[in-house]
Amino acid sequence: MPAAPADTAPKSFAPPARQRGYIAAMRQIAEDRAPGAPVRVYLSVPPLITERDNWEDRLKAVRNRLPHGIELLTYATAFADGPDYASRWETFAAGLDGLVVIAPQKKPGGKVYRLGPAARNELRTVVAAGKPVLLFARSCGLVPVVDCQAGRVGPPHRLRTKLTVPGGWDTRTPAPTLQAALAALSPNASEEPPAPVRAAHLLNPFAGAVR
Repeated sequence: MPAAPADTAPKSFAPPARQRGYIAAMRQIAEDRAPGAPVRVYLSVPPLITERDNWEDRLKAVRNRLPHGIELLTYATAFADGPDYASRWETFAAGLDGLVVIAPQKKPGGKVYRLGPAARNELRTVVAAGKPVLLFARSCGLVPVVDCQAGRVGPPHRLRTKLTVPGGWDTRTPAPTLQAALAALSPNASEEPPAPVRAAHLLNPFAGAVR
């Protein structure tokens, strides 16, 4: 079989083994969810985006791409009227089932998104917990972070994360990683008991995905 052209845009930056591990872990989360258990997803987004005129449209676009019945939380609904965010984040994050990140583009129309220190910390916390994390890209919809190319930028005292969406990401055909992540975020209305825990649940599909 002839080799693929060198300039072919990748559909994922994750090696096949990591993709398989991620899919297995996401499927296990879906199987383990108890019937009727709530699903809580936090939307990480900087103020400079929420203050724009089109924010409500973007928020609606995110909701429409996530499974029906989840609880989508934002800073305004989770932290604005309570104690300090910094002192509450770790405890709050422990109760989350997933994270969606909206971040500024490096340049309009590009594939590179930049996460500030707060969003970087939020992403790393939820990734480390083995929960699904998705980037909402303007032209690509939801993209699992595992499929993105992640890089660390900025000085040590103000580290940021740069996420690059694969150039070959196909919005018309949902990738298996995206399907698995959305299944992991779907509430379980079934009366059937959850499946027993299997060894696949112990896989760490995120190793090396975020630096």
